[in-house]
Amino acid sequence: MKRNWLAIGIILLFIGTCIFPATARPLLTIEKPSIHPGGSVGLNSNIEITWDANETGEPIIPRGPLRSVTLDISFWVTWGILGRFINYIYRGTAIRLEVSIIDKPKWCVATLAQETILCIIPPPKENSHDLVHTMLTVQVAENAPAFELCPITIQGMIEPLHGFFGLLTIMQGITKVVNVTFTVAYKPLIQPQFPETNVIEAPPLVQVELPIGIKNLGNGKTIVANEVVDYPEGWIVSIPDQLIVDVAEYNEMNLSIVAPEDFSGVETITVSFTPHSFDNYLLVGQTTYATFIAFYNPP
Repeated sequence: MKRNWLAIGIILLFIGTCIFPATARPLLTIEKPSIHPGGSVGLNSNIEITWDANETGEPIIPRGPLRSVTLDISFWVTWGILGRFINYIYRGTAIRLEVSIIDKPKWCVATLAQETILCIIPPPKENSHDLVHTMLTVQVAENAPAFELCPITIQGMIEPLHGFFGLLTIMQGITKVVNVTFTVAYKPLIQPQFPETNVIEAPPLVQVELPIGIKNLGNGKTIVANEVVDYPEGWIVSIPDQLIVDVAEYNEMNLSIVAPEDFSGVETITVSFTPHSFDNYLLVGQTTYATFIAFYNPP
């Protein structure tokens, strides 16, 4: 109440000065306060939302660990007409800052540790700010597309502050919107499948083929590098060097086998499958091994 009457007195003094201007020259020139373009009387609120770029630079692994980013929110006021005087009266007043997530990709889960934060109107000094914080936590789903941008739209809002029994706006409100943007990491994940079997009869000197299927369970188009890593001496065994599978796609290739002339009995062949990103071959996943059994029992 005391602040209201004091502010009213200042307003009346200002109005009286405007109606009855003095004719004498002032003896002292007072530095003119900075005028905010958004308002004409009182205070104008300002907020800036920042964060450490290192916390968003590393791509987020789908269904991986939670990623946390500290949001630093700076609050300060600028002055309209009478702003410096009103700032003096209302310095230290608590102001409610509402922080919210207003947009995000559907395959993303994002939360804020604190959505309502109290700020303090700083004293009437140049470059005087109140710094507050909240934590943004993000996780992306397994189907989040590789290399896709993941923007989290954050809104900070301060409502206007009213005084003089609610008749006058002491401080203008503000709404600030920023995007905290991540990148989705490539997650290589394949599943070899054997549509017939992994056992085949291999008569000597006869080329036989065994189909092998690859299912892409990852989140990006994948090149599967194939290699026959172990087979019996004297055999001819081959497989295509690469197989390309898009997201959720299934594709097949053939393992070709030719046993030597004197073969009878049972032998094993080992093949490896290594997923690489189609867009960046240097991004590689874990190698998967499969064993195939070739047999021949002569009559």
